[in-house]
Amino acid sequence: MGRAALPAKRWNWLREDEKALSDILAESYEGERMNSRRVVVLVSVVVLVLVGVRAMSARPSPDDSDAVAAADAQILSEVRDHSEAMANIEYLSDSIGPRLTGSPQLKQANDWTAAKFREYGLTNVHLEPWTIAHSWTRGTAWARIVSPTEHPLTIASAGWAPSTPGVVRGPLVYVDIKKDEDFEKYRGKLKGAIVIAQEPESLSPPKPSDSFAEVNRPMQTPPPLKGMPVPPSPFAALRELGRKRTEFFKQEGVAVVLRDSNKPHGLLNMTGIGGEKFDIGAIPTAFITGEGYRMLYRMQKHAPVQVEIEMKNSFSDKPVEVYNTAAEIKGSEKPDEVVILGAHLDSWDLGTGSTDNGTGSMAVLEAARALAKLNLKPKRTIRFILFTGEEEGLCGSVKYVEAHKNELDKISGVLVHDTGTGRVLTLALHDNYQDREIVDQVLAPLKELKLLEPTMMHMSGTDHLSFDEVGVPGFWALQDGAEYSKTHHSQSDTFDKVWKDDLNEGAQVLAAWAYNTAQLPGMLPRRPLPYRPSEDSSRAEAPKTDPIVEMDAKILEQVKTDEPVLKSNLSYLADRIGPRLTGSEQLDKASHWTMEQFKEIGLSNAHLEPWTIANSWTRGPATGRILSPTPITLTLETAGWSASSNGPVRGQVIGISAEKIEDLDQYKGKLKGAIVLMGRPQEVQAPGNPLTTPWGENTIPVSRPKSDRPFDIEAYLKMRRSLMKFLEDEKAAAVLNGSEKSYGLLNMSVSGREYQPGKVPTAYVTRENYALLWRLMDAAPIEAEVNIASSFSGKPVEVYNTVAEIPGSEKPDEVVIIGGHLDSWDLGTGATDNGTGSMAVLAAARALQKAGAKPKRTIRFILFTGEEQGLNGSKAYVKAHAADLGKISGVLVHDSGTGKVLTVGLMGNYGVRETIDHILYPLGRAKEVGLTEPTLRTEGGTDHVPFDAAGVPGFWCVQDPADYAMTHHSQADTLDRVRWDDLAEGAQVLAVFAYNVAQWPEMLPRKATKLTMGAGN
Repeated sequence: MGRAALPAKRWNWLREDEKALSDILAESYEGERMNSRRVVVLVSVVVLVLVGVRAMSARPSPDDSDAVAAADAQILSEVRDHSEAMANIEYLSDSIGPRLTGSPQLKQANDWTAAKFREYGLTNVHLEPWTIAHSWTRGTAWARIVSPTEHPLTIASAGWAPSTPGVVRGPLVYVDIKKDEDFEKYRGKLKGAIVIAQEPESLSPPKPSDSFAEVNRPMQTPPPLKGMPVPPSPFAALRELGRKRTEFFKQEGVAVVLRDSNKPHGLLNMTGIGGEKFDIGAIPTAFITGEGYRMLYRMQKHAPVQVEIEMKNSFSDKPVEVYNTAAEIKGSEKPDEVVILGAHLDSWDLGTGSTDNGTGSMAVLEAARALAKLNLKPKRTIRFILFTGEEEGLCGSVKYVEAHKNELDKISGVLVHDTGTGRVLTLALHDNYQDREIVDQVLAPLKELKLLEPTMMHMSGTDHLSFDEVGVPGFWALQDGAEYSKTHHSQSDTFDKVWKDDLNEGAQVLAAWAYNTAQLPGMLPRRPLPYRPSEDSSRAEAPKTDPIVEMDAKILEQVKTDEPVLKSNLSYLADRIGPRLTGSEQLDKASHWTMEQFKEIGLSNAHLEPWTIANSWTRGPATGRILSPTPITLTLETAGWSASSNGPVRGQVIGISAEKIEDLDQYKGKLKGAIVLMGRPQEVQAPGNPLTTPWGENTIPVSRPKSDRPFDIEAYLKMRRSLMKFLEDEKAAAVLNGSEKSYGLLNMSVSGREYQPGKVPTAYVTRENYALLWRLMDAAPIEAEVNIASSFSGKPVEVYNTVAEIPGSEKPDEVVIIGGHLDSWDLGTGATDNGTGSMAVLAAARALQKAGAKPKRTIRFILFTGEEQGLNGSKAYVKAHAADLGKISGVLVHDSGTGKVLTVGLMGNYGVRETIDHILYPLGRAKEVGLTEPTLRTEGGTDHVPFDAAGVPGFWCVQDPADYAMTHHSQADTLDRVRWDDLAEGAQVLAVFAYNVAQWPEMLPRKATKLTMGAGN
C-alpha cells in the first residue's frame, strides 16, 4: 500500500473537516510531492453516468450465467484444495526478502514471478521496464537524547533520505507551522536543529479493532455532477505549505527532521521523501518510534533537549531501470480485449513486505495458477500485472498506463489487491456507478464467500487509480483490516503475519471476478472523464454559498432543538393513546390527533384519507394448560383476526414438521380435533448489522431460524398459507404458534387474511412453553386445553391514513413523500413499531416548517394504517392515487424500530444510486448523523413496497437493529425502549431527504427494466 502522502490509518478515505486536514498536513510535510492529479480523486472524482446501451450489452444471458457459475465452482475448489499461495509468499518473504524499488531484491522478485507465471502455463510473460532517477540503499541510523538525560532512540531513515554529515548533535525544536504567518516565529532559530513538526496523538489506550470499520464509516464525497468541474483539492494549500516548509527548513539549516511513526509497541513507519521522481531528499529525515517521539515532545515542553543522530544512506549515481512483471491467459474470442488483475511487487524494507504487498502479489499469482490449470478459456484476455514503484506514488502503474495509452480502450476493467492479509470483504468500485449492476451479477455466483455489498468507495492509495483516472474502470479489493495498521510499512511486515485462509479467499475473488468479467457479452461500461476548467478560470470561479446546504444545517439544528416536543408527542401516543390496532377506537383517536398536530404545526391540506376493512377485531382472553402427563399452565395470546374457539377445547397435541407442501400428506386424517403445533422449535439468530450482512441475505431486523441457507421469506409465507388451508380442511381444533423470542415475550401476527376471520382458532405461545410441548410430545402422547377468545365487528369499518403537506413553490404537482405507519399490534403500546417512525415523520414536518423551508416540490407526510396486516393502508393509498403516481419523485419510510438510521435502502434502483449519494451526502458529512453509503438491497416488510411495486422510487430507512427483535410485536414494545437521540437522528434523515429531493433539478430516476440474470439481492 503506497502513497507517501497517506498515513496508514487514513489510507482509505479522507474526512474534509479541518482537524483531519491539519492532521494529514502534519504527517505528510517533509517534501512529499503529493501528485494533485491523484489526490483530488479522493475528494471528488469524475462524473459518472449510466451508459445505457453499453451497460445492456455487458449483461450476461441466463445460459452464460449457468456456465459462469459452474466455472466459478471449479475456481473456488481449485484454490481451496490446491493453493500454492502460502508456499509462494513464504519464498518471496524469506528467500527474496524486502523489495525496495530499484533494489537487486526487487529485480530478483521480478525474475522469480515471471518464472512462476511460465511454470503455471501463462503466455506472453515478460518484464516491462521503466526508469527511476536514483536507486537508494539504506545504511545505518541511530539516535539518542544526550541532555537533560540520556535515552537511546530507535529510528530508521526515510526512503531516499540523504545521510547526515557524520554524527550530528543539535537542539530539539518543535516547529508548529500551520499558515504562512507562522514562519517568522522560527526564522533564524533552526540552524543545526533537530526538528519535530507534529503534535502526537495518544497511543493508549489502543483503539478497538473493527474488521468492518471501513464499511461502517460515513459516506464519502460523491463525484461532481455532470458538467460541473472537479472541485479544487482541499490538499492544494497543504501541499504548498509543505513545500514552503521544506524549503524554509533547508534555508534555515535544519540538521535533521524526525517523523512520528504513530504506531505502538516500538513499531516504525516508513515512506519516501524523494517523490515520484525518486530524487535525493532535501533534508536528512528519519522515522522514530511512537514512544520515542512522544517522549521527545513531552521533554521539550519542560526543558531544552539535545539530540545526537547519525544516518548513513547511499544513492546510485545514475538512473536505474526497474520492471513490472506481466503475463496473460489469452482470450479465446476477443483476445484484444483485456481484463487486468494487479498488485504491487515492491515493498518497503523494514520488514519483508509480506502483507504490503506480498499478499496481493501472491493472490494474483495464485489466481493465474488456478485459471491456467483449469483451462477455462476466457473469451477475453486476462492479464496479470505485478507493478513496482507503488510505494513511492503508484509509479509503476502510471508508467504502464503511459506505455499502453493506445490500448486503454480495450481494457474492460482492472481489479487490484493491496490492503494486507485480511479477507476480501467486497469490491470497491471507486465511483464507477455505471458498473455497479453488472458487478453485482459478476459476483452473484460467489455466495459461499459471503461477500458484502459492493461499495462505491474511492481511495488513492493503490494502483487501480492510475487506470481509473484515464477512464478505465478501476476497482480495488476492500479487505478486513486484520493487523494491517501494525504491519503496514513496519518491521513487523513479515511472513508470520500472513493469514492463510484469507489470502486464499482473496485469490478466489480475484480469479472469479477476472473470469466472469472476461465472459461478459460486452466490456464494462465507462464514465466520461471529468470537466477540468483551465487553472485561470478555476481561480476566477469564487466559491458559492449553497442555499440547500444552508437549509440542511437549519433543519438538522431545528430537529435537535425540538427534541423535547418529539419526546412529548411519542409519550402521548404510546402512553395516553396506547396500542393502535387497525380498526380500533385507539387508532381512530391517533389518526385524528396526528391530523390536528400537523395542522398545529402549520402544514397545508392536513386530512384523513379513508379506506375500508372487512372487520375490526377485538382481542379476547386466551388461556391454555397441559392436562397430561402433568398439569402445566401455558402463556398464550390470540393471533390477530383469529376465529374464537367458543370456549375451552381439549384435544391431543400433534406437532407438524413440514418443509414442503407434499410433506403434509403424512398428517391427513390425523388432525381432527387436535391442538396443532406449527413446526418444531428452531434455534434462532438475532439480526446483525445490516451493513455487514453478506450481500443477498435478508436484513429485516427480526430473529430468524438459523440456517446455512439464506432465509426465503416468500417461500416461508407460501408454505404457511398452504399449511393453514390444510389445517382448516382437516378440522383441527386449534393452532399454537411458538414465539421466536425468549424470556416469555410473545410475537403477534394475523390468522385471517384481508381482515376476515381466520378459519382455525390460533394463538401465540411463549417460546419456552412451545419447546416444552414438543419435548413432552416426543416422549409420549399429551393432551391440552385451550380457550382462544376474540370478536369481530361483523361489518366493514372505515380507517384512515393521515396526510399533510408543505406545498411546492415551483412544482407543486410533483411530490416527495416521507412516511411511517401509525397502527400497531396490541400486546405492548406500539412505541417502537411504529410510534417511533410516525413521530419521526411528525418531527421532520415540524423542523421543515419552523426552519422556513420553501421546497420546490410538495413534501407530503403520510402516516399509514393497516401496515401490520399486510401494508394495507399504503396499498390503499397507491390505488386511490394511481393517476398521480407519475408525479411522485420518491418515498422514504421509517419503520424498523428505535435504532439509529444507518443509511437508506434503494430497492435495487441502480439508476438512482448516484443521485441519492448527492442528496444524502449532507447527512454523511454531518457529524451528528454520519450516514453511511446507501444500499441497493431489496427488502419488504413496510410501506415503501407498494410504491416500489407501482414503479415509484420507494426507499426505506436502514436502521441499527437495537433491540427490535425483542420489542417487535411483543409486550415489550413500550416507551421505555425508545432511544431518543437515535429517534431524533431518524427525523433529521427524513427531513433532509425530503427537502433535498424536493430541490433536486429533476424527478428521481425510476427503476430500469429487470435484468435477465438476478443481481445479488
